[in-house]
Amino acid sequence: MIRQIERCEIEKCVEVIRKSFLTVAQEYGFTEENAPRFTAFATTTERLNFQYEEGRPMYGYFDENRQIFGYYSLHIQENEECELNNLCVLPQYRHRRIGEALFCHALATASYKGCKKMNIGIVEENKKLRTWYEKLGAKHIGTKKFDFFPFTCGYMEKDIFEENMDNKQNIELWDAYYTDGTLAGCDLIRGEEIPKGFRHAVAEVFVMHKDGSILLMQRDFDKPNDPGLWESGAGGSVLKGECFIDGAKRELLEETGITADDSLESLYYIVSDTTIYHGYLCITDISKDKIKLQKGETIDFCWVNRQEFREVFYSSQFVDGLRERLREFVEHDFQK
Repeated sequence: MIRQIERCEIEKCVEVIRKSFLTVAQEYGFTEENAPRFTAFATTTERLNFQYEEGRPMYGYFDENRQIFGYYSLHIQENEECELNNLCVLPQYRHRRIGEALFCHALATASYKGCKKMNIGIVEENKKLRTWYEKLGAKHIGTKKFDFFPFTCGYMEKDIFEENMDNKQNIELWDAYYTDGTLAGCDLIRGEEIPKGFRHAVAEVFVMHKDGSILLMQRDFDKPNDPGLWESGAGGSVLKGECFIDGAKRELLEETGITADDSLESLYYIVSDTTIYHGYLCITDISKDKIKLQKGETIDFCWVNRQEFREVFYSSQFVDGLRERLREFVEHDFQK
């Protein structure tokens, strides 16, 4: 579980950072005498407290007992850039893709903060670390030698906003929820496994026109789930910092071009093993030819009457999971 560091955990963070970077010091012969400014020796409670007061994003990887064994922080810079600081994992927890999860979370956090580029500093002699970052998409851009370090400083960077839409989606951050719908105080990353006991939020909108017709949207054939099938409106994951209804309005606008007012009506609230679904009804008077398709999400749309909707709804051309969530509404309230 990755969540933001609390002030009372600063001392534990110092311990994790120093122990993690000590293995690098031992491998390359750094000591407190020949490299006093190296992270394993220079990290102190005072320094991290100062960074905390400064407002730097600081996150830890915790187990179910709230024990921290991974860490990173970000220094938000000018020109929509940030610097990744002290990404580390305790030696006994390595080779479990925890470092990769922290890096992806750092990218998502940087994106959430409006950054477009992440800068990364490494020990240039540590070829394994350079290769690791390169596999995660970072580029090596140069080196510099300082008199006070017995090693060469290497510099890397990672573009956060790239042309590939899938890459943007892969670094999306979600708030984690408990089963009762309250915020858990930690984050989830799109594409990563959701830890047991937590849920992520999905908002869905059933769209009807004021004349009684229903909007059907066809999913892109390249989508991994339910490609080419039809759904009744819009929907998607609620982003970090959004409430359900704000997520519903955003998804509706992005996927259909419809701007919802404050009259969205709640249809259902369903909790599954990994997800909380909140469905809404939107009644719109939009011009029917003004529906917009979203690249990578939808490829076609149509307006149908109630009988035509039922035929699609109960066919193999409609998204199964959405059918189950809408079933009570369609078979009872929708009949009115």
